[in-house]
Amino acid sequence: MKDTYDRINNVCLVILTFIAFTGALIYTKSILIPFVISLFIFSVSGPSIDWFETKLKAPRFLAVALTMGIFILSSFVVSLFIVKSLNAFIDGIGDYHIRFTLAVDSVVAFLNSYSIEINPEMIKDTVRNLPVLSLVKKFSGGLVNFVSNSVLIIIMVLFLIAGEGVTKIKNDMVKQVHYKISKYVATKFFMSFITAVIVGILLFSLKVDLAFMFVILTFLLNFIPSIGSIIAVLIPLPVLFLQFGAGWELVTVMSISSAIQFCIGNVIEPKIMGENLGLHPIVILLFLLFWGLVWGIPGMFLAVPMTAVMKIVLSRIETTKTLAELLGGKLPNNI
Repeated sequence: MKDTYDRINNVCLVILTFIAFTGALIYTKSILIPFVISLFIFSVSGPSIDWFETKLKAPRFLAVALTMGIFILSSFVVSLFIVKSLNAFIDGIGDYHIRFTLAVDSVVAFLNSYSIEINPEMIKDTVRNLPVLSLVKKFSGGLVNFVSNSVLIIIMVLFLIAGEGVTKIKNDMVKQVHYKISKYVATKFFMSFITAVIVGILLFSLKVDLAFMFVILTFLLNFIPSIGSIIAVLIPLPVLFLQFGAGWELVTVMSISSAIQFCIGNVIEPKIMGENLGLHPIVILLFLLFWGLVWGIPGMFLAVPMTAVMKIVLSRIETTKTLAELLGGKLPNNI
């Protein structure tokens, strides 16, 4: 009887702790999101700094400067190309309007040939009334917020690297977290980069509008498990339709992009990643929704490594070892 009471008491405490933990995450997300991102960048930057120190025999301050310089420069170049792509899109908005009108007329004519009556003006008016201006304002505000957070993240990373030079990590759990997160982010970065390069070759060979922006989105969205690759395939669809219509170019891009995402995401990446994080696929999907609810889009990018950290921490606490086993897809013996 006492064992049953203790078990119920422990379950209730875990539930209350989880609720309080979730509330704290939501309330402090403006502080925690930049900090967590800086921790992951710090985890990935470690091998690069060590490489500069060991292979090039560079002093630590120079290795840190080179690593951060490469990171800042690459971020600046990518941002510059994205802005250039958006400017090209805005400059050609009139051309896209003409293409859209022609596309609507052709679709309506096709449907009318099968005795399906649709008013083309209603479709055009609906598109004209879309809140494009408000979306642009939201995007601009989000871009300013991202730039300000990027400065804060860079400062945090520099302080973390400086702190590592003074105090080495000795705790076994922290070492395990550092190793697994570094391996996951490095593998995911490499696989996303390869996917983006192959998709980019395809888009640039067909001279698709906004090709570079779609390449960057493909790279970034591949960090979101499961649904990220699907969104990356579907995002170019409206531009492809407006540029080429329902021609072979659209079919080629969609089919090849889907095949690339499937092969790399479901065949190659799992073999390289292996059981590195020890998370069950359904657990990854559930916590993708959880972190998306708590931290929005940044939470979806951080869902897998954050859940892996939770699993490691829970496995070190006697009361929550059962939960850690469930996250790994293992049913404990007492269930």
